[in-house]
Amino acid sequence: MTIELIGFIALGFGLFSIFCEPAFIVYVFLCSTLLGSAAAIILDSLGGTNISPAHLLLGFLTFKLIGSGNYAKNSAQGLTFGRAGFWLLLTLIYALISAYVMPRLFQGQTSTFPLRTVTGSDNTAASFALAPAMSNLTQSIYFIGDFVCFIVLYGYAGTHDGRRVLGSAALVCTVLNLIFAMLDLVTFFTNTTELLSFIRNANYSLINDDSIAGFKRIVGSFIEASSFGSATLGYFAFNSKLWLLGVRPALTLPLALLSLCALVFSTSTTAYVGLALLLAYLYFEVLASAVFRKITSQGFLFMIGGPIIAIVAVILILLNDAAAAYFSSLLDTLLFNKLSTSSGIERSLWNSQGIQNFYDTFGFGVGNGSMRASSFVIGVLASLGAIGTLIFSLFFVRLLFSDKRGGESDPLNSAYRQAAKSTCIAWLITASTSGGLIDLGLPFFVFAAMACSQLSSLERPRNRAVSVLTARAA
Repeated sequence: MTIELIGFIALGFGLFSIFCEPAFIVYVFLCSTLLGSAAAIILDSLGGTNISPAHLLLGFLTFKLIGSGNYAKNSAQGLTFGRAGFWLLLTLIYALISAYVMPRLFQGQTSTFPLRTVTGSDNTAASFALAPAMSNLTQSIYFIGDFVCFIVLYGYAGTHDGRRVLGSAALVCTVLNLIFAMLDLVTFFTNTTELLSFIRNANYSLINDDSIAGFKRIVGSFIEASSFGSATLGYFAFNSKLWLLGVRPALTLPLALLSLCALVFSTSTTAYVGLALLLAYLYFEVLASAVFRKITSQGFLFMIGGPIIAIVAVILILLNDAAAAYFSSLLDTLLFNKLSTSSGIERSLWNSQGIQNFYDTFGFGVGNGSMRASSFVIGVLASLGAIGTLIFSLFFVRLLFSDKRGGESDPLNSAYRQAAKSTCIAWLITASTSGGLIDLGLPFFVFAAMACSQLSSLERPRNRAVSVLTARAA
């Protein structure tokens, strides 16, 4: 076991948090989830498995929140039948069973692409006969971490102050993500990328110096442009939704626009596809809101001005031959011809093999951690089979169709909840187009906890009192 420099820093923050208010470790933990290319601890005995700073700090977060206030009681309520935590717990149990049973039950009966890509003699990804692997254990541990993160923060978000802290921490993460993007560009153009080596030390294939069409592909604090684009899309969704709801427009609008610029210059196909689908979702959501109820001035501006800005931008590009040729070449490279590239062909092969895994195991799946795909949907189906997919789907149904207010009468906290749901939708879009595992990552479950948590019964009397005072002041 090797503890890296960033690991000692994370450990120091974790120990210090024991003596601070719970809000401190929440801020630190959320910010640490941005360190996608960092390893706090490297376990050599487990094949060089990385423990990220976020997973290290998750232990301190759990210790602090479970032992403070009524958070543990709120978390327990999240496990009651029908709530999101209940379905996620069932998914976890099924995933753990599948990780042990399925690779042994169907051993040698189908081939899978392992999580760590192995290339054959022709320099293409190699597949292997299904068998138990270390990845069954590591992916199970990661999914346990996802569940713990969700249920602990579900309890924290079930309080009036907890939701505000989580919402404010998400805004801080947006700023920090943009700072990392700027540092990535500055260190690249000044040939000082080694300055960021202490947060780029994970045992992954880091792709942080690529360029496309004259643009440096922004990776920020992540391992590649695709990961950065996916993360940034989530924070763009969070700030955009807050702006549409009229929450802190002087702050959320600049953050949304800066995140949008980072997405555009990331040259990530995942980011572009996700951005197009997310903007379409937000636009139709505003249209639906305008039909049934009064919308904010920001929502009205987006509904009217969004299409006009898009049309004008397209016309200006088409009127300039050089610009039109450049953008046409860029779109061909990143979108239209993507599937014909070696990477696109390889990812298509992963998906087709994942579907074959589902059929070869008679719909039971090969087990969590046994394979990789290039789509979260196919990854879940091939790994957990029909039963596990159904259970996991009920978690997402509960998440996406939960009450918008969650027992909250405070407009700001309700807005944070709706923005968190938009973030989850953004990350589901990117995962469905490029994710290959059932593990959506700790950040997703942070925002999922915020989006579907229910305000505890102990908090509601206080919340009503706050509403009364607000109404009287108005």
